[in-house]
Amino acid sequence: MNRKFISAIAFSLSICAVKVMAQADFPNKSITVVVPYSSGGVSDAIARGLAQKLSQELKTQVLVDNKAGGNTLIGATHVAKSNPDGYTLLLTAEATLTLNPLIYAKLPYDVEKNFAPIVAIAQVPQSLIISSKLGIANYQDFVAHAKKNAGKVSYATLGVGSTAHLNFEMFQRTVGLSMHDIPFKGASVAINDLIGGHVDAMIVSTGLIAAQSKSGNLRVLATAGNKRSSLLPDVPTFKEVGVSNFYPSSWFALLAPAGTPQDVVQKLNASVNKILKDDALRTSLFDKFSLEAMGGSSESLRALIRSDTDRMVPVVKDLGIKLD
Repeated sequence: MNRKFISAIAFSLSICAVKVMAQADFPNKSITVVVPYSSGGVSDAIARGLAQKLSQELKTQVLVDNKAGGNTLIGATHVAKSNPDGYTLLLTAEATLTLNPLIYAKLPYDVEKNFAPIVAIAQVPQSLIISSKLGIANYQDFVAHAKKNAGKVSYATLGVGSTAHLNFEMFQRTVGLSMHDIPFKGASVAINDLIGGHVDAMIVSTGLIAAQSKSGNLRVLATAGNKRSSLLPDVPTFKEVGVSNFYPSSWFALLAPAGTPQDVVQKLNASVNKILKDDALRTSLFDKFSLEAMGGSSESLRALIRSDTDRMVPVVKDLGIKLD
């Protein structure tokens, strides 16, 4: 009995020693960052910019894996069920963490129980854009057109309950419009259809459409922010066009599966916080897409998730959104 007991203790200690060594040696293989959106959007750009710098910082390959669909459920669920060793991470917008738990009756993951917050990455101001094929030049004319054609003018979303959907619903309620939504799997696909005139309007991140606006493929009517975007200095803010109580924005964060060792989470947190101060990354990514760097501790991200969820409860309830 004593011999068996001692052997069991020795085996347990050896397992613990292996785990400690593996954590201390982290990372010793490639890391995959799962993005629950299609390629070509701001989330994809953030993930790839971060992955490149993280590869250099951690001296290992960091890959980006786009798992789009299901209102981010596919990618998020994949990470939630992954091995909690720090080698499979999730980079997603706040809707995955704050809205999905409110609108889905049966969510395949629990934000509190299945994810370990690592760090908030960036806040993304949004803009109201329309198809150039509408032949409308400014915000006031668009609102007049939408009111005259109530129920006929369309807007793009990234699915029911997505940030793009709720932002536009809140915009309609604020201004007094009645438009119908068309869901898309990703922002880049929606923007292409907007350029083609297959959908009329959308609220999307400012940096994603600045170049298309300058080329005349679409028109930006208003941007979020207390001042005009440096990318679109000729475009008025929502406040300037008379919508002072509407500030559409989104944010992105990095998370790991729950149970990921705390020292691994801390190492990833420290690495990303360092990267967010990198001048080259700010120029190539943050300035290009008009992003605002966030950073901070893993606990501050956890608090942000909770506070934003609480903030969205009355909005979702008022809209009556509930999905199976």
